[in-house]
Amino acid sequence: MATTTAATPLKDSGIHIIVYDERDKFLPLLRKAIVEPLSSFNHLGSCMTYIDEITMENEAVVVVTTSVENRVLKTFESSNLIEAVFIFSTTNKTIDRSLTKVVGIYSRINDLLPILFETVDSIEIQLNGNSILFHCANNGSDNFSFYFYHLWFNRNLTQKLTKTDLVEQANIFFRSNKQMKTVIHDFDVTYNKSDALRWIDKYNYPFPYYILISNALRTHDQHILGLTRFFIADITRQLKLLSLINISNSAYYGTKLPISIVDRFEHQTSRDIIAFQCFLPVTKSRANALAAAIKPTSRRKMASVLFKIDASNAYGVHMNDIIFIDMATPFHIVNVSRYAGFNSGQQLVTIVQLVALEPVYKQQLYEQFIQKQIKAGRTLDDFLIDTVPLLKTNDSIKKQKVPQKSENTQDICENEAIADEFISRGEWNQAIDAMAGIKDPNVRVLNKAGCILHEYLQNLPAALECHERALRQAIDRERAETLVYLGNVHNDMGQHVEALKCYSQALQWYENENPKDPATIARCLVGLGNSHWACKQLDEALDCARRALILREQEVKPRNDFDIAGCLGNMGNILHDQGDMEGALACAKRAAEILNQCGKGDPRLAAALNNLGAMYQVCGDYPKARENFQRALDALPTENHPYRTSTLNNIARLNTIEKAQKS
Repeated sequence: MATTTAATPLKDSGIHIIVYDERDKFLPLLRKAIVEPLSSFNHLGSCMTYIDEITMENEAVVVVTTSVENRVLKTFESSNLIEAVFIFSTTNKTIDRSLTKVVGIYSRINDLLPILFETVDSIEIQLNGNSILFHCANNGSDNFSFYFYHLWFNRNLTQKLTKTDLVEQANIFFRSNKQMKTVIHDFDVTYNKSDALRWIDKYNYPFPYYILISNALRTHDQHILGLTRFFIADITRQLKLLSLINISNSAYYGTKLPISIVDRFEHQTSRDIIAFQCFLPVTKSRANALAAAIKPTSRRKMASVLFKIDASNAYGVHMNDIIFIDMATPFHIVNVSRYAGFNSGQQLVTIVQLVALEPVYKQQLYEQFIQKQIKAGRTLDDFLIDTVPLLKTNDSIKKQKVPQKSENTQDICENEAIADEFISRGEWNQAIDAMAGIKDPNVRVLNKAGCILHEYLQNLPAALECHERALRQAIDRERAETLVYLGNVHNDMGQHVEALKCYSQALQWYENENPKDPATIARCLVGLGNSHWACKQLDEALDCARRALILREQEVKPRNDFDIAGCLGNMGNILHDQGDMEGALACAKRAAEILNQCGKGDPRLAAALNNLGAMYQVCGDYPKARENFQRALDALPTENHPYRTSTLNNIARLNTIEKAQKS
């Protein structure tokens, strides 16, 4: 027998709280503390069937149970849909440690609730993070869902619903939930559109934003969005272009993301634009965001991700430590890197740097998409509903959700999934062992293994073998990417002629690609230039460096100052070897100036200052050389950073030169 206290489990936050209590005594205690619709069961089979039926993609289930039976807990543990299990019991029984989803055993409701709320908050952060959409599919075609909110919000609908319509419909949705009807009444009586932002506080004002809108935004539920359109419009009117506010707009968002998404971040950084399908609350505290990113999860194939966000071009509002960013704001992916050492050295975190698109560029992106659809003969009716079907009091509201369509991805076998989990923890040898068990590995697996062997295990011959095997299978873009990986390995092995061949072939493919990707072409030119430089082909090396610099300064969007400074550093070194000290010094100066603006606290600034000091030393300007060597030391974040040794050696040589001159 099942007892369901919600009028419908389908109109909620997307986090389903399920109570499993064989004696049907615990629910009243929990109901007093939680407004969110609850579903209660006293039969395990019915409970699990219900969870399977109502939980859609990018939703989660939290179970609160009075049972400590191993059979029951193992059933919950085995479900991929259940995120966490809370036990309410006075038992002293020890719970099997392999049951990782069990958060704890609580004998008092006041002890359980704070941890339950904290867990729900963490899950909501993950659901918002998982709402990311890319502007194009893996094959380069437009992702229609990415443009949904631009189309939806800018369409003039014939049906304009009001607060009265929402309140009427909500009372039908939650007709058997007295607490929900109370908060709906409070909204009806006290809501003022000029103070709409107050209603996003889910603990004080759970309706309508948290209970209805948050999940509707993530799932593009046009029924709920249509009912709440007036409220969403009231919120957006409170948001301002953040660049006009004289406050720092740098922020962070920490979450867990599927490894498949993180892999796409790393392999297509320069091409991708993303948007979170929600209003995004980001924090100004890096520590708080990092804590959210590394928080344990029971979900498989998930990676810890810390987004570092420049929101200056976004619309939003500062709310104490939070910046509340407009829904579906498009961001360029500027840089992706992985860092180990968090959480006592056991946690690997992927850091993704995002920059909100400039308003003009954002508008161009949307207009280009619309023009494509017009040429293809499509209209807004192909994407949007014009009329929201309103329920009447006697209507049946138990309707089936339509799952969101997900992009097709190449199947990941079990061994690769295991390897990805090792990679997410920085366990490189174990990842290689897992991938070694894959029969007939594809291009992606071989290149993934090759990069680990090259970058983390420094096993260059094995890395070379992996990429060469991948090259024998690869075609088109995968072949060009593999050639770049091969060029990197050949360069580090001192096989610069072979590296030249690989980079040249990759560059030829990328330059013939339509549309061209200037960021990828620039990356090839940098590799090719480094190979020419190593072969002492200085004119060719300088030509590649200059071409890469032009692309990065004029065509690559958004502009990445770190990459521009890297090109200038390469040009300075080549000009130095050509004997053009004036040109070399000018490049080194400009590189240091750029990094001083964007890279304070970044080791690359220290490297640029050290290089500038060396240039001054060659030119005989020893005071300037010493000044920049000292600035390089001051710029390093730690006393034991490896760059420190190089700078100290340069200072020692400078001391020797000056001492010899004095004698």
